[in-house]
Amino acid sequence: MTAADRMAGFLARQSRQRVDFDALAGAADQGDSSLPCSPGRRQALADAAHELERRGLVLLPAGQNGWDYSAHPPLPRWVKRPSLPRTTRTKPEPRAWVSQLSRLATMQLTPGDHALLGPVNTLLRDRPDAEIIPLAERSYELYGDEKYLHGIERHRLVTRGILDVPAHLRARPAPAPLAMFELGPARWMLIVENSAAFTSLREVLSTWPDRDQVGWLGYGAGDQLIASLPTAVDSFRERDHSVERLLLYADLDIDGLECARLADARGRAAGLPALQPAVGLYRALLTRPLRTVPAVPPARLREAVSWLPPGMASDVFDLLVQGKVLRQEALPLPVLRACLDPGAPLLPQL
Repeated sequence: MTAADRMAGFLARQSRQRVDFDALAGAADQGDSSLPCSPGRRQALADAAHELERRGLVLLPAGQNGWDYSAHPPLPRWVKRPSLPRTTRTKPEPRAWVSQLSRLATMQLTPGDHALLGPVNTLLRDRPDAEIIPLAERSYELYGDEKYLHGIERHRLVTRGILDVPAHLRARPAPAPLAMFELGPARWMLIVENSAAFTSLREVLSTWPDRDQVGWLGYGAGDQLIASLPTAVDSFRERDHSVERLLLYADLDIDGLECARLADARGRAAGLPALQPAVGLYRALLTRPLRTVPAVPPARLREAVSWLPPGMASDVFDLLVQGKVLRQEALPLPVLRACLDPGAPLLPQL
């Protein structure tokens, strides 16, 4: 997801027509841990602002007073969402709902609800036992748009239990698969969040002298891990190589820890073992130079660090509450290699 995409998502949730650009910039920073401190951040934000304008999602300031010229390139101080043309709403015709959607007959539905539910009603009327297929394919079939049902699991009718994705849409999510590599026969998998740390660990583990000690290595790719982790079940089955331990090594920051907790819950629901912290690697990371970032509220931090073992959780909380974080890149390949002893059992070191 690009900075412009994250900004567009933030805009879609706003009710005011005028939006401060600082708020949009904050939305762009979320999900990309490298952007806030990147020397190219200002250019990336400027490019994203003009991309939003090209998409027709914002109007940029017309006069110089609406721009910040303190550095290059200039950035807008605010943006405006285009006014939507007024349309005359017509009350939808009364509909005979199929039995699976009968609760809708007593509800006050919007025109948008009717646009969503009409094709679903027809599907259940004509093919109530239709094969369950990937959500994007069903979306294209029913609405002519593969992205129409994107995010449907957050729709109020779904969260209230009135509309069910597999039962009513006859569909299932199809997230991008977790990138995972079978480096040896051991029954464990280590998932690494960032590409540099993944590359370093792959080099170390692929040359480990006792191959029987090595298992799977996965690449989490940040927030994508939450959706992709359940796909590991299929890979384990296809290779007839299941795991008994599932470890995660991510950044020691609020995003990495919250991602870990959510991925753990999603993985357990799919039948995977609990997602545990790679405490050996985290102990090594905690000895490395810190980075400073904006502080996070303590209540949010306490919940996030609860994924870690108690002793480590308190140490990490003390760092994060001061605005200190540790990125995986702080543990480079030579230091990482020195931390792992080829003459000792591998898994306890992770």
